Order: sequence, then structure tokens, then C-alpha cells
Amino acid sequence: MIGMHRRHLGGGAAACMLLLALLWPATGLAGDLEDGDKAFARKDFGQALNLYRKAAAGGDAVAQFRLGTMYSKGQGTPQNFRDAAAWFLQSATKGYALAQNSLGVRYEKGQGVPQNITQAATLYREAAEQRLGLAQDNLSDLYAKGLGVEKDPVLAHVWSSLASANGEAGAAKKRVVLERAMSKTQLAEAHTHLGMMYARGRGVAQDARKSAQWLQKAADAGFMIAQFELAGYYDKGTGVTKNASTATKWYARAAAQGHARAQATVAYMYDTGTGVDADPKRAANWYGLAAEQGDTVAQYNLGAMYESGRGIAQDHVEAHKWFNIAEVNGSKPATDARQLVETLMTPAQIEEAQKRAGAWLKQRATQAP
Repeated sequence: MIGMHRRHLGGGAAACMLLLALLWPATGLAGDLEDGDKAFARKDFGQALNLYRKAAAGGDAVAQFRLGTMYSKGQGTPQNFRDAAAWFLQSATKGYALAQNSLGVRYEKGQGVPQNITQAATLYREAAEQRLGLAQDNLSDLYAKGLGVEKDPVLAHVWSSLASANGEAGAAKKRVVLERAMSKTQLAEAHTHLGMMYARGRGVAQDARKSAQWLQKAADAGFMIAQFELAGYYDKGTGVTKNASTATKWYARAAAQGHARAQATVAYMYDTGTGVDADPKRAANWYGLAAEQGDTVAQYNLGAMYESGRGIAQDHVEAHKWFNIAEVNGSKPATDARQLVETLMTPAQIEEAQKRAGAWLKQRATQAP
């Protein structure tokens, strides 16, 4: 080990030369690309083509895209869609969004490759996820027409909106045309999608304020999912000023439409007196509605209310049933709770509770899609 350490120290000059050797090709490739861009700018297409070829041969994705574009347009070389597609493919494989979009165009039109609109849609989507407005606009067109994908005005609207946000000229006008043919529900669903995409930074820069604005539109239109998401924003102060009463309002509206998580949240609020006056009866009722829809937290809490007799008549059989169901659905605290309530029950009561839980789970399984 000592000898190896000394040899490493003694080879400092060699290591430096090795580092320069590793960096030199990359620097040279970058120079070819930059020089190619300069030649292209002065319309010396032949020189640009040669320089791009050098950089592309070294694996530069941008140079490969530039070459594909020149072959596609016949700049400095006879127009050749086949060669264009080949260079676009090399660049697209490296994840370069512009190349993915251009290769998508080739597949959509059948230029240089067999026409395959499904493959075009896949490539457009890959570029669209990288916030390329042009690809988002192209993907929107496919959804609007049902080409390569199932026709979907909601997704057409979503991608058109993102294309507009990312600076694609003309996308806003397309979105207006789409909106005229959409139902109120479809538009609210599109607004909800946009709200969530802004929240996650998917296809657009992450922006909590804009996310809240889109969700607000959908929530005002009565869209349940948007109401629940917007309630969470007001609850935490995400993209809006934190406001407990407004959060309660939107949770309640989503819960009234049957949103299980919203029902469980409203139940918890009444259970703990958070944002509303404590009301165990209302809490038990909302927990019951959410539990029946399969919400595991609500199932556990409903079992606890049956066990204690808070807000509902005490019933150890029902408590055991709901603890059992919550346990099957992955709740670890429910296991301890079920075992504890069993100490207060007769064997006949435990058997009855298990029978009820089994029947509920069986019915639930038959209702699953």
C-alpha cells in the first residue's frame, strides 16, 4: 500500500497530462460545434456541415440535431430525410428534446422513416415533458384529432395550454378553439390537470401560485378533485394565503360529492375541533362514509369511535370489524387496537366481528374494477 501511494504522488505530472488528454476531445468537440454555429450564421452551410459532422461523430447531441436539420432542409447538402432521421435518432436517444420533436415529425409525416403516428406521439411526449413548447403543441394536435392516441379534448387542452405557457406562438388560439367545443366538466378536468402539472413542475416550471389559480377555476366549477386539492393548499398556505376556514369550506364541498379523503379530513376536523366546533356525531358519520369507500385511516378512526362510544353507540363487534378491515388494508396501529378490543369480547362476539369484516372485504373485492 505504501509503494502504491508513493507511485501515485510521483505521477502527478502524468496524471495532469492524462486529465488534459481526457478534456481535450470534449473541448475540441465543443469548438467544432461553436464554429459550426458561426459558419451556419454566415450561411456557409458547407463549412457548417463539416464542422457539425466532426462534433456529431464524437457523440455531441446538439451537433447531431443540427446535422439532422440541415439534411432535412437540404442546407449544404441535397435534402435527405433518411439521413435526417438517422441523425435525429442519435440525438433523440440521448434525450435531446428538439431532436425528439423533429424525429416525431418525421414519423408523423413518414419522411425518412415508415409513417408511425403512435411513435410520433411517444417522441412528442418525451420532448413535451422536457418543457419544449413546440412538442407540446404537436402532441396537443394529435390528441385533438385522435391521431396515434385516443382522441381526448382534455389532454389536447392541457398540452396546448402548456405550449402557450412555454412560449409557443399560436398555441393560445388553438386552446380557445378547443374550449369552445368542450363541456364544463371537461374544461374543469383540464384545469385540474394543469393545476397538478404546475404543482409538480411537469412540462412547465413549478409554480404553486399558478397551480392554485388553475385549481381554483376547476373548484369553482364544482370539480371534486380540484376542491380537495385546493382545500389542501389553503390548509398549508401553498400558493395562497393560509386560511383554515376556506380550507374547511373546500374540504366540505369535496366531501359532499363523495371524495373519500375529503370525508376523512372533515371527520378529523369535527373529531378534533380543528377549524370547526368539535362534534363527535358528525365526525363518526363522516368517518363512516369514508370508511365504506375504503379509506384506511377512516376505518381505523371509526373503529376507535365504536370502541370508545364517542359520537356513536359503543359496539365492540363493530370496533373489531373496522380495526380488522384497517389491518388488512395495511394499518399497523389497527393490529394493536384489534387485539386490545378482543380482551373485552366473548369468543362469539369475535367470531361475529370476523364474519362481518370478511363479508365487507369480499363485497369490496367484487366491486373493484
